[in-house]
Amino acid sequence: MDLAKLQAEIVSEMVPASLVSAADALAIARHADLLLGMEDVLVADFYDALLAHDPTADVFEPGERPRREATLRQWWRRTVTGPLDERYWAWMGLVGVVHIRRGVRNPMMLSAMALVEDVVHREARAAGLEPDDVDALETAFAHVARTASAVISESYTQSYVGALQALGGLNPKLLANMLAIEIQAIEDAGRASLG
Repeated sequence: MDLAKLQAEIVSEMVPASLVSAADALAIARHADLLLGMEDVLVADFYDALLAHDPTADVFEPGERPRREATLRQWWRRTVTGPLDERYWAWMGLVGVVHIRRGVRNPMMLSAMALVEDVVHREARAAGLEPDDVDALETAFAHVARTASAVISESYTQSYVGALQALGGLNPKLLANMLAIEIQAIEDAGRASLG
């Protein structure tokens, strides 16, 4: 799978106003020292929350936290120092693939991304930034989180379906038709259950 091509397709489908803008990149760059300075708090809060919740805690192997913390630190530094370019978003596509192997489901990822946003919001306010600067950082990280979440989750979905297609030796058009029939049945059952 070409992750660069996949992330480009995913990002192209997103509403442009939700993507990371030049203003977002400027806000992040302007407050890079503050953001880099919150790394320890971010990492601790992130993994404390994940390990305190049974479904997310079950993803981890005993003693694995230091390695996962190192990965989060790497992501955080790259996110803050940039560039948030095609290579960065392709990396987020790879995260979606890794999540399949690790058993990290999209609700886990989306809620974990919200944790990152919460830390940025809280720490920006606590730092005594001007309200406009706090707003700019909150918007910037909302855009980063939404774009990363879209790329990760859609990469997860497309990779999962692609792997099943390959394992079954199915023609992509045949698989699409089979999925459409099955999804219609699921939709019909869902509508019936909701009355």
